[in-house]
Amino acid sequence: MKYRAAALALVNLAFAACGSDGPTEPPMANTEPRILFVSARDGNDEIYAMNSDGTNPVRLTNDPAKDGRPVWSPDGRKFAFISERDGNRELYIADAGGTNVINLSHTTAAENDPSWSPDGKKIAFSSNRDGNDEIYVMNADGTGVTRLTSNAASDLWPAWSPDGKRIVFQANRDDAANDVYVMNADGSAVTRLTTTAAIDQMPTWSSSGQQIAFMSTRDGNAEIYVMSSDGSSQVRLTNNTFADGRPSWSRHTAQIAFMSTRDGNQEIYVMNADGSNPARLTSNTAVDDFPSIK
Repeated sequence: MKYRAAALALVNLAFAACGSDGPTEPPMANTEPRILFVSARDGNDEIYAMNSDGTNPVRLTNDPAKDGRPVWSPDGRKFAFISERDGNRELYIADAGGTNVINLSHTTAAENDPSWSPDGKKIAFSSNRDGNDEIYVMNADGTGVTRLTSNAASDLWPAWSPDGKRIVFQANRDDAANDVYVMNADGSAVTRLTTTAAIDQMPTWSSSGQQIAFMSTRDGNAEIYVMSSDGSSQVRLTNNTFADGRPSWSRHTAQIAFMSTRDGNQEIYVMNADGSNPARLTSNTAVDDFPSIK
């Protein structure tokens, strides 16, 4: 839990050529709502959707409690998110327009970091329901909750590989800082991918499954890096004196959405998967965070 507080405080404040990560499907039109994000622009943390060029932001949730950490389902018809609307941080799903909100957790524990399986049938997430932050998986209707990890460290931020066989996640199990690990989808064969003394976290898969983007402080500042799925060829994609983090790799185009404070306020950006052509998508005085790009 000390790590979680430190990591959140830190965040709020080149290309590994090992396979093609170009579009796997025709790119979506710029007018289609493709990016989910969290914003406090209306006075409270709510979930919004916007077009791929940053236009037409629409609020999807409206509750006095905080809503956060949204992630699209594979077919784009639903999104999972975290909300405190029932008194503690639990996992919910809603239709793409924000309707039909369903609580999947029904627990007094704190849930976080949802990630859909590629077939849309399961959701991986982190939870302290057994007294420590661990990775779990449940059916998309909330049934069949299964614990995948079990150790004294904090295991967080799971992300399912495109083939559904592996889950990448962050943990501080081998040192005081955080590193990126990968395991089989059943929790077996845990392998450490990064070994720095800095904080490595927030991993996300490329559409091909051959690469993983993540945030690291190894060069003294929060920046976004990419590596091969076996942990080799670690390359820095962003380079500025401000914080870049929360990468989300598109399943349809060779783009990565992320948050950055480079223009003086925390906003949502998008860049090519090689780090080129970063573009700012939001612009307001509130904090915009947690992008999820289709």
